[in-house]
Amino acid sequence: MAAAPVHGEGRPGPLSGARLAAFARRPIVRLGAALVCLIAHLVAFAASAARYDLPFNAAPEARPVLHDPAHDVSAANWSRLVVSRWDAGHYIELGLRGYEACPPRPAGGGPFVGGPTCTLAFYPTYSAVGRIASLGGVVPIDYALLAVSLIASLVFLFLWTGPAITERLGLAETWLALLLFNAFTTGFALVTVQTEPLTLVLTLGAFVALTQRRWWLVALLAGAASAMRITGVAVGAGAAAAVAVDAWANRPATRAGWARRAALAVACGWGALALALYYVFRFGDALAYVHAHGASFKHEPSLLALLWPKPQWLVFAMENPLHEGVWLVGGCLWLSLGHREALRRFAAPEQAFWYVLTLGTLAIAGLGLAPLGFVGMNRYWLLVLPLFFSMAAMLRARPVALALWLVVCGWHYWNVDLCYYTGGPGNHALDVCHAPHWIGRL
Repeated sequence: MAAAPVHGEGRPGPLSGARLAAFARRPIVRLGAALVCLIAHLVAFAASAARYDLPFNAAPEARPVLHDPAHDVSAANWSRLVVSRWDAGHYIELGLRGYEACPPRPAGGGPFVGGPTCTLAFYPTYSAVGRIASLGGVVPIDYALLAVSLIASLVFLFLWTGPAITERLGLAETWLALLLFNAFTTGFALVTVQTEPLTLVLTLGAFVALTQRRWWLVALLAGAASAMRITGVAVGAGAAAAVAVDAWANRPATRAGWARRAALAVACGWGALALALYYVFRFGDALAYVHAHGASFKHEPSLLALLWPKPQWLVFAMENPLHEGVWLVGGCLWLSLGHREALRRFAAPEQAFWYVLTLGTLAIAGLGLAPLGFVGMNRYWLLVLPLFFSMAAMLRARPVALALWLVVCGWHYWNVDLCYYTGGPGNHALDVCHAPHWIGRL
């Protein structure tokens, strides 16, 4: 008679790797994890608001409004939500009036930079989505834009832990990368009134479609991302590169097949192209955004400025309140160390997507931000998802380094980026976030 099996032999234990893997792949678990991440960021915002003696919503009964759309520069009450600061005011204003208060198209053509009531230095697409979500003004525009951000972020985080990533990066590395993304110094952008959430979900959605070789869906989503923000153009370029690599590996036998691939590649940037055509029609200037951004922030994008930046720009980037220069160097270091290990199991078209997206994002951001000391770069890193894949690949087997990095990110998230974002424009944020309160106490 066979001996009775020892307890636990022949089947996975309650905490076995197989059971944990199966648990982590369950859709309800993935959705729950996404919700936990968003709730954690919202709780962090509520706690950060307390540093300024503010509630989460400072004016529940006073919605953002333009009392005189033809003359008001900004909307009243636009910053009543603690997650609505800095650029959010421009997106709210665009959501309320679009380009209705812009001057007419110049008769002689040439560069067009808008004016005090014409917000051309920010892409209008996110605001347009929020305007639709507001149901014609029934829902306050800031609530509508926040809802768009939260839904987009929820879908984005859910897709992150799906098979498109786990089967290539690895299950443990995927979940670790998710943690590293949310712990990053600007991870809270997922719950703000900004363009990052929509751009991110369209980016990852395009990649998921790419793994399934659903090319027209890739073009649809990547093209939409290219219309969300200037660095979203890198998503369209990455998708076009994936189309090109796949076409080279699986060469079409006919001219019609090559024409179809060429049309796909062009379609990957349909959003940016449509926006440029609209600017030509409305303002007579396809580069109205570039010209308006340069005029608003007093800089001119330059390749020379990126390749040979002035020392004072770099010094400012390192010592400014958000230390963007330090995080820029750190991000480039992580990518250089971990990109091969992170992307080695991705197919060639998928690697092309991520590499072109990464290089395109850094190039576009660098061209515009180098003369400004790379202000805003901490948020721009969020679109470079291979950064977090690389971190996960490098840190999975290094628990001490992982713990140290999470401590550094969490400290900077709370004490610097979130604090400064919560304070909004003005030196009062510096007083709260950076004042040397310890002086005189030693």
